[in-house]
Amino acid sequence: MRTYLECIGCLVKQAVEIAQTNLSNESREDFIREVLGGLSRFTYSDSPPILAKNMYSMVRTITGIHDPYADIKAFYNRKALEMYPYLKKIILSSKDPVDTALRIAVAGNIIDFGSGTKESIKIENTIQTALDTAFSIDHLDRLREKLKTATSILYLGDNAGEIVFDRLFIEELGAHKVTFVTRAVPIINDVTKEDARQVGLTDVCRVVSSGSEAPGTPLELCTDEFCDIYYSADLVISKGQGNFETLTDPKRSVFFLMMVKCAVISREVGVPVGSFIAMQRP
Repeated sequence: MRTYLECIGCLVKQAVEIAQTNLSNESREDFIREVLGGLSRFTYSDSPPILAKNMYSMVRTITGIHDPYADIKAFYNRKALEMYPYLKKIILSSKDPVDTALRIAVAGNIIDFGSGTKESIKIENTIQTALDTAFSIDHLDRLREKLKTATSILYLGDNAGEIVFDRLFIEELGAHKVTFVTRAVPIINDVTKEDARQVGLTDVCRVVSSGSEAPGTPLELCTDEFCDIYYSADLVISKGQGNFETLTDPKRSVFFLMMVKCAVISREVGVPVGSFIAMQRP
């Protein structure tokens, strides 16, 4: 997906938050100048996560901090883990555990610092809404058909905290079939192997890195090992907007599970902001 004008405001907002949170007064102005300079040279045919990759690489270089969001990610990992037993009971007592677990996993997509603020995240309310609300794009019947025969499932993760809800869904899918995918390095609150370890996901299923240092999965930035798994898997499930923005290969069918959290994605998929979608492309 290409970058639109609205994406620029979102990226600048992220840059300002990064500067205020992580940089000294002396470094902030230089960092913002570099970001704005990068925006002026950016190729808009590229997706927004490509620019975000460059921006967070600058932060690591300037500050020497490998994971600026480590503490807040750990907080949401713990918060989600506290909810795990209660949510597990809901799933196991439901008439359709796979459907219930999928809805909870999609609700977890609300934990996203790239498109929203930490103060606005209301996990419990979002879970209840996802359980009670029809999806605005609903290709769940297609997904069910795929699940009947799939023996290898590639599951592309998105955010820390959210991955606890992914774990619940993966356990219903059959964890032995699943390879869960993380980012190669910390970027925003996107999931890394360390986050997967914190929530016990590494004990549940196979976990690999895509090799991507962007908050998405642009195949040109991924490892050959990941691409081999991506194209050979019986089924690919992708969580979140960043993965949606970067996965555009018409050769590979992907099921996208996410909340629509901005006007750009709303236009792209044709449903209102706040919608839940389970969409197969192509």
